[in-house]
Amino acid sequence: MRSISGLTRAAVFAATLLLVPTLAHAQQTVRIAQGFPALSFLPIWAARALDTFPAAGIQATIVQPGGDPAALAALDAGDVDLAAVGTESALRAIGKGQPFEIVYNLMSKVTLELVVSKSFLEKAGVKPADPLEKRIAALKGATIGVGAIGGTQETATRWLAEKGGLDPKADIKIAQVGSPPALQAALEQKRIDAFMLSPPAGYIATKAGDGVILVSLGDEFPLLANQPYLVMVAKKPIDDKTSGLIVKAVGAMQAASATLVKDPEPNAMKIQKQFFAKADPAAIVSAVKALNSGIAGGGALDVEAVRNQLQFSKEVGTKYDKEFDAATSQNDVWTNSFVEKAGKK
Repeated sequence: MRSISGLTRAAVFAATLLLVPTLAHAQQTVRIAQGFPALSFLPIWAARALDTFPAAGIQATIVQPGGDPAALAALDAGDVDLAAVGTESALRAIGKGQPFEIVYNLMSKVTLELVVSKSFLEKAGVKPADPLEKRIAALKGATIGVGAIGGTQETATRWLAEKGGLDPKADIKIAQVGSPPALQAALEQKRIDAFMLSPPAGYIATKAGDGVILVSLGDEFPLLANQPYLVMVAKKPIDDKTSGLIVKAVGAMQAASATLVKDPEPNAMKIQKQFFAKADPAAIVSAVKALNSGIAGGGALDVEAVRNQLQFSKEVGTKYDKEFDAATSQNDVWTNSFVEKAGKK
């Protein structure tokens, strides 16, 4: 993780960038494929809303091809310069021999929250303030909604159940429901007892009076509090031109992230107005505050974080075609070189 002084330098850099007039003819274009339009890709939303991409001398073109595999396919085909995806998706591709390298840590913690209906909690006799193990044990017999069977939400839910002493296959039921709005509706209609989603879903359910956040995975499990959950990936070999482009993009995301961490509310409102106009502004502000700890490191990776990611993958049963070692894979599977170069500017 970056130091507080490092964040201060990034904030100063952000302020300096905003004072520099940008000339359209001097700007390069960076093309980024973003796997999903989730708020958890916070540095990208922030850099766009706070205009730190053009301040760094680049114009960002964001495409959302519909999922991590499509984003990585676009990167492999040369249609984009960078792909923003889940770390497991990146490692799966690298394990299969794809020439990719992780160049930026977009979200350094697992952002998923378990949101449970109030009626189920009352029946189970458990409260959000109860010890973690008691809260998880209360899920026995619960039907938990997910977007898709076999996805991250399901694997994280079963992992959580096991951590609470439950049988992850027999003691809970997983129901495929679909999109976040569909999950919210299913909880309200009592077709499910809980769901697993990232912010602002928990805030929305709480405000509506339908549910409460029972477990915030990245805040309650050390293994999940420090690992690359979402990453930026480039295709190797990375030539000098692309390298310079990546450094500029990384600097822009660092600057925006530092600004968001320093002053979250007004800057979260800028993100809401530009990209989530139909969403409750308070929900976006709440989500940004919950996610800010995951961007405070300025995109840096380290061996411990990568090791935590690999350990979590092992515990949830994810198998890669290649065996990864957190330390020896540095500057091959993952690198901090672009983060460090951007930090020196």
